[in-house]
Amino acid sequence: MKSLSVYITLLFFAIVTCLTSCVREDDEPALAKISVSRLYISFSEFQLDESRPPYNNIDIIDRADTLTFEPALSYNSGIKGGAAISFSPIAKFIFQSSANGAGSVNDTSIQVMSVNAKTGAPAYKGLISNGLLRNVTGLAYHYNKGSENLYVSNLGAGSNPSHIYLFQKPGNFRGKAKRSQEIALGTLTPWTMAFKNTEDNADLLMSVTGEKRGIAIFRDILRKNLPADSVLTATQFPPKAVLTIANQGEVRGFSYSARQDLLAVACYTAGTGGHPNVGRILLFEKASSLLSATGDRAIDPTRIITGSTTGLVRPLDVAIDNRDGAKYLYVADADSKIVSRFLINDTGNVAPNKIKQYTLTPVALSLDARGPGEDF
Repeated sequence: MKSLSVYITLLFFAIVTCLTSCVREDDEPALAKISVSRLYISFSEFQLDESRPPYNNIDIIDRADTLTFEPALSYNSGIKGGAAISFSPIAKFIFQSSANGAGSVNDTSIQVMSVNAKTGAPAYKGLISNGLLRNVTGLAYHYNKGSENLYVSNLGAGSNPSHIYLFQKPGNFRGKAKRSQEIALGTLTPWTMAFKNTEDNADLLMSVTGEKRGIAIFRDILRKNLPADSVLTATQFPPKAVLTIANQGEVRGFSYSARQDLLAVACYTAGTGGHPNVGRILLFEKASSLLSATGDRAIDPTRIITGSTTGLVRPLDVAIDNRDGAKYLYVADADSKIVSRFLINDTGNVAPNKIKQYTLTPVALSLDARGPGEDF
C-alpha cells in the first residue's frame, strides 16, 4: 500500500508540474498561431444629433490580405470624431485621438482600447484627457524594458507652435492625464509618427509639412529622462535630420517597413481653378540607408503611384504590410472616401487591387500584420 501511495503522490506532482509549465506567464506575449492581417480605419465624422444613433468611427477589415476586402467589425470608440489611430501588438491596445478639438465640439482626448486577440474587436480600456490635445495628428507607442511611452504630435494654432507630448503608462489613465514631457517643434508641422524599431534607442520618425516637407528623424528621444513636466524648445531638441521631399505637394501619413526596406508617403497637390486634387503615394526603396541620415537632405522617390486610374485624390494615410513575403499596402483617401489596397510593387497609373467605398471619411490607418509565431 505504501508503494501505491508513493506512486499516486509522484503522479500527482507530475501532473501539476506539467499543467503549471503550460500556463503562460502574464508578461509572456501570446503568439499568433496563424497569420494575422487586420486593418483598423479611423473616420472623422461625429454625430451631432443626439437623437440619432452615433457613428461608428472605427472599422476593422479582418483578413485584409484576402479576396474579401470587407469590414468584419465596426465600433464606436466614444471619441467625438476619429483622427489618428494606432494599434500596438506589444501593448495590445488601440489608441485613437479625437478630430474635434475646437469649436462647438471640444474633445481633447485619446481613447485607449483593449483588443480581442481572436477577433481584433476593441473594448474600452481607458481615456487620456488633456486640454493640450487640441489637434492630434500622430500617435507612436514604444515599450522597452518595462518602460511604456505614448508620444503624441499635436498641431499648433496661431502663435503657438506644434508639439510632441509624452504620456507614460498610457493604459493606466481613466480621464485627466498629466503629460510627462513636452517638446516644441518650432516651424515643423507634424503629421503621423512611428518608431523605427523596438530598441531602447529607436529613432522616432515623423512626417512633416509646411516650410519643410518630408520625414523628420528624432534620435535618442527615449533617453531624454527629464523631470516631469519638462519642456524642451525646438532649439534644445531639434531633429537630427529632415529628409525633404520637393515638388510632391502636401505631405501626410507615412509607413516604414524594415523587412521590405520600404518607405511609403501619402501626399497630394491641391487642385486649382476647379480642378481636383492630385493624390500620390511615394515609395522609397532601400529606405534604411535614407533613414540613417544625420543631417538634412533631399530625397526622391523610387516609384510613385498616381494618376486617374489609381483613384487617389487626397490620400491622408498609408500602411505597408511588414510580414515576410507581403504583397500589399493600404491607403485611406479622404476626398473619395475610399480605402484602397495596392500591390507593394505597383508604380504609375495603376488600378487598386481592391477598394472599399465608404460614406464616412477615412482619415487614418493602422495595420496589425503578423506571421505565425510572431508576438501578439
